[in-house]
Amino acid sequence: MKARQVYLAADPVNAEIVKDMLVDRGIAAHVRSQHLWGGMGELPANVYPEVWVDTATDFEHARQLVAAFEQGTLETGCDWICPGCGEALGGQFNACWSCQHPRPADR
Repeated sequence: MKARQVYLAADPVNAEIVKDMLVDRGIAAHVRSQHLWGGMGELPANVYPEVWVDTATDFEHARQLVAAFEQGTLETGCDWICPGCGEALGGQFNACWSCQHPRPADR
């Protein structure tokens, strides 16, 4: 078995977010049916975008990541939280992009 569906998205934007999340973690994935979504209500079929992993061996890990994404518990990879506004930021930032609060010295 090759490619397997791991996520049925509400819209093309969420499908791309999940696909990119998987690709960022080393899982080859792609979106199918993203163009059918525009025909919702006009087409008598499932028109929701789907995210598929390219190899079946990645399916279980991808499903775990998708489940964490759906529950809002996915590790974001942030290195520090801005004390000024609470924004989660990566280690490459020396100041908050949102409020310009400087990065604390202990981070």
